[in-house]
Amino acid sequence: MYDAIVVGAGPSGARISANLASKGFKVLMIDLKSEIGVPNHCSGLVDERVVKLVGYDLVIDKPEKAEIITPLSSFFLSSKKMFVIDRIRLDKQLSEIAQSYGADISLRRRFFNYSLKDHEIHVLTSGNGGFMELKTRFLIGSDGPLSQVRNLSRIKSPKLLPSVQFDVASRSEEVKLYLDRTKTPEFFSWEIPHNGETEIGASGIGSLDTVASLASDRKIINKRGGIIPLGPTDLGTGNVFLTGDSAGLSKATTGGGLYAALKSSDSLSEAILTEGNILKNYRRIWYSNFGKEIKRDFMLRRLIDRFEKYYQLWIPFSTANIEGINSVGDIDYPSKLLLYILAASPLKINEIIKDIILLSDRNHNYSK
Repeated sequence: MYDAIVVGAGPSGARISANLASKGFKVLMIDLKSEIGVPNHCSGLVDERVVKLVGYDLVIDKPEKAEIITPLSSFFLSSKKMFVIDRIRLDKQLSEIAQSYGADISLRRRFFNYSLKDHEIHVLTSGNGGFMELKTRFLIGSDGPLSQVRNLSRIKSPKLLPSVQFDVASRSEEVKLYLDRTKTPEFFSWEIPHNGETEIGASGIGSLDTVASLASDRKIINKRGGIIPLGPTDLGTGNVFLTGDSAGLSKATTGGGLYAALKSSDSLSEAILTEGNILKNYRRIWYSNFGKEIKRDFMLRRLIDRFEKYYQLWIPFSTANIEGINSVGDIDYPSKLLLYILAASPLKINEIIKDIILLSDRNHNYSK
């Protein structure tokens, strides 16, 4: 019998496995993939705080500018804290760390179902050799946006946005974010430098056409896809828990979920090691660690969905505060940026009004 069976050997699954195995827990990771980290569905663009958690040796690119492009105008933001990491190597490294602490791993193994019997969780899996039933104290779903553990536990699913990514042979020096609700009404499209190549991606309705258009004049090396979960759901039920994308813990403004995946695993392992009700402790610890920001980010996403199309209103607020945005901007904590813009904008109201008038004229021409 295991202390914990972890479904999914991605970043959050490997992280919770390492945390528990290092404390003497008997842990098994199971994953349907035949090779850890392959295929990759993540761009790997992260803030420096993630790099500090996983190691600078994983960094493959370091863009220092991001161009924000809208139908009416564009502007640049600067940051010394943007990094692109090798996501496949990250997954492999985290899995190796878990195994070094004594966690077992079973690849090409599918999670089918679970049931509760005599205060134990019986987990039905299949793989080489057919079906196998395993016993455990805790079942942890780290199996991504389409989490089977979440679905079988009847926990509400977050909103799921399909994504498309093309890797192209051209080199980009900066990140590019395309905010155009006429082309990607549910999210946005992007370009991210990748060690001599560029990832072109988009999420939601219109993704494939948008990415194909952006990549039309460049050599396509690889085509990938993924799913971004938007809107946190519950963290578990009983002794069944969810981490990372399985719990919808991606940032709703950017789609990034790596920092949340790692922090949710740290929060769960702390809760398991704390006296009292584990699920209640997990909810409390997660909310104090990073859950509060995820909740704010989801609320901010709702505002963006409602007002982003009014480019002539919000672009002036941003461009009037570029220097401050560059200093306080944070990939993982976007709510800080919103609060800064709202606080600083009254000090530059004359400049903002002039830009609103200018962009209103452009918007009139754009909408014809």
